[in-house]
Amino acid sequence: MDGSDDSINASNYAIDMAKELEASLTVLFVVSPANYIDFGYANIGTMNEFESTKKKLAQNEVDKVNKKAMEKGVTVNTDVLINYKSVVMEIVEYAEKHKVDLIITGSRGMTGFRKMLLGSVASGVVTYAHCPVLVVK
Repeated sequence: MDGSDDSINASNYAIDMAKELEASLTVLFVVSPANYIDFGYANIGTMNEFESTKKKLAQNEVDKVNKKAMEKGVTVNTDVLINYKSVVMEIVEYAEKHKVDLIITGSRGMTGFRKMLLGSVASGVVTYAHCPVLVVK
């Protein structure tokens, strides 16, 4: 989950699939401090302020998905992580550690270029995940 249209579509799909399969759902949002410099956030203050602001925004997105899932009777676990390595590896390692059976991701995220067929995070997760990955447009 990253708040992009594709990740929202993926979360809606995941909620429906979890409901149909009577499965639980984990919603994960990875905040990358690399975005601090890459996307011009340096004007908001220190790295800690950036992380705090982004984590609050991320939690808001996760809470929206949690609410939708709970309305449909789906059990939800949520997590917002600050990562200092690649977002791909954070997702893959989280999935392994928590014994995730299926990863559902959007095809492109907030920073994706529309001309790309598959975003770099989705592509990396497909490549390195220990479990099946469903990519949703």
